[in-house]
Amino acid sequence: MGWLFVARLKPFVMLAAFASLVLNLALLMPTLFMVQVFDRVFVSRSLETLAMLSLLVLLALALAWFMDLVRARALAQAAESVDGLLAPAALARALQRAAGPERSSEPEALRDVAQLRNFLGSSGVLALFDAPWLPLHLLVITLMHPLLGVAATLGASGLVLLAVLTERLTRERTHTLQQRQRATSRRSHSLLRHAEVIAGMGMAAAAVSGWSRQHQSARDAQAELARRSTLLAATARIARQALQVALLAVGAWLVVGADASAGIMVAATILLGRALMPVEQ
Repeated sequence: MGWLFVARLKPFVMLAAFASLVLNLALLMPTLFMVQVFDRVFVSRSLETLAMLSLLVLLALALAWFMDLVRARALAQAAESVDGLLAPAALARALQRAAGPERSSEPEALRDVAQLRNFLGSSGVLALFDAPWLPLHLLVITLMHPLLGVAATLGASGLVLLAVLTERLTRERTHTLQQRQRATSRRSHSLLRHAEVIAGMGMAAAAVSGWSRQHQSARDAQAELARRSTLLAATARIARQALQVALLAVGAWLVVGADASAGIMVAATILLGRALMPVEQ
């Protein structure tokens, strides 16, 4: 992902990173609001305290909304910059190849540029900007109670390892799938360019048969990748839910022993769930 920090994109990426920091800090407020409502408002029965806390959390949510827009706009500008920088060169290369001996008319580079542009506007890149703030959430949970912090850190570490394992287990198959899809696409373009010759020589059936075998190979690679990705994604979702249940159980044990309040128990569980969401993605 080093290409995100090239000189052309770095200002937009840094702005998006700063907006993500402020966004994640602001989104801590609902959790702290919950703790205060459980531990202060319910005990004091003070409506004035509730009104003041509600105003503060609404301001924090408004700030989070604004930062979310800033981040989205910064990434959109980065996508436009990528397209403006690479698309003309990719088209020039495609034209050069089309005019060359191979006369290849498939604009692979243009598709790659489009994929980069679309990636910068996808939920995947947002997860990349949110995931680094996981330690911040774990720190807040630890400040609520050290035992909750230990449990949350161990669980989060397991989910991070699962994410790394998922990437390693699917990387090679993803690369193989892309190669086979491109080869199939190139062959179909070649057949269409020489359609008149193929039809005139009566080789249409053989050409379609050869393309079908290549296409089936790509479909097999896609099916295998989908099976493995689905299994790992389902495991990650269940693991995140299990971690929240485990943290809730630890919190309940602390509440029963009068070592923590009910507000801390619920808030820590919700905070961990939000912190792990980008890791799961």
